[in-house]
Amino acid sequence: MRMRLIAYSYKSMKTYLGIDLHKRSSTWVLIDENKKVLDERTVPCTPLLVRQAIHQLPLRGYSQTKVAVEPVCGWRWFSNELESHGMDVHIANPLKVRLIADSKLKTDRVDAKTLALLLKADFLPESYKASDDTAVLRNMVRHRGYLVRQRTSIKNRIHSICTREGSHLTSLTPLTKIGIQTLKGGDNEELKDLVVLMDEVSVHIVVIEKQMKLISKTPILELLMTMPGVGLVSAIAIHGEVGDWSRFDTPEKLASYSGLVPSQRSSGASVRMGHITKMGSHILRYTMVEAAMKVRNQESHEVLYSFYERLVPIRGAKSARVALARKMLTILWYMVTQNTPYENRKATSTQSEMISCA
Repeated sequence: MRMRLIAYSYKSMKTYLGIDLHKRSSTWVLIDENKKVLDERTVPCTPLLVRQAIHQLPLRGYSQTKVAVEPVCGWRWFSNELESHGMDVHIANPLKVRLIADSKLKTDRVDAKTLALLLKADFLPESYKASDDTAVLRNMVRHRGYLVRQRTSIKNRIHSICTREGSHLTSLTPLTKIGIQTLKGGDNEELKDLVVLMDEVSVHIVVIEKQMKLISKTPILELLMTMPGVGLVSAIAIHGEVGDWSRFDTPEKLASYSGLVPSQRSSGASVRMGHITKMGSHILRYTMVEAAMKVRNQESHEVLYSFYERLVPIRGAKSARVALARKMLTILWYMVTQNTPYENRKATSTQSEMISCA
């Protein structure tokens, strides 16, 4: 009877795997409940070799394997591969794993073991892993943003060349319809190549925007687009970055995730507030500031614009715009959690409370 109890206890034990992940290779350290190192190895980062390494781990007799991985390049497919083999994967927050960053003895093996020890002690600061559907939205927005930046770079190059060559017909307006026709019919091959590149990039941007329109009928996207300044691309960017809105208990936590809250340095009775933290999702923060810039002195924007106008003499236009971005994000949180579209002048009592609390 005693031997059976010992065997049962052994099989219920867990193992903890820390993985220091890089682009081409990863270092794995496996420990048990007693912090004993059961296995350590370096695994090339290819799906086939990762699967082989998983099968080679000495996991027989253990009930579960918990894994800690930092979200570096390629972490999503890597974590999906581990989860497909029944492992409980935890994504570490790289900004908060200070034991690794501040370590004087920093090697891949030490980093991997530290992750495993933090996971076993339940001290591992974790990052949010968005669902695959949310990841698709994020990638769509990022890809479009990349293409738009490339097109802008090409346009700037065209302006630069026209100015350099002193082309009076096109130097001021080379990107108008007439200007582009002039460039195509000219004898400057460099400009012709750039116009062709610009057109090709624009075609790909149009394709992505058509894909976005196909999902525009999603209820939550339609809800977000009732907010002034939030169009289809902005709505997809906001929802893609937030993911599961219910993971934020309060709008203040969502604002903190966007990095739109002021930093604070306090000690004793001294309280000092600084600039916004800019920690968290920079895409969400950028999107909200861009949306705030679209708020105009119009009847449909009255509540938001009056808030912005009151702050300009006190804080300046730039700070007022950031404050408006946070206010708009706060209202969006209430809109989504209460499933209520934005209304301006004819606001309900609930929305009036939302706006006053933002």
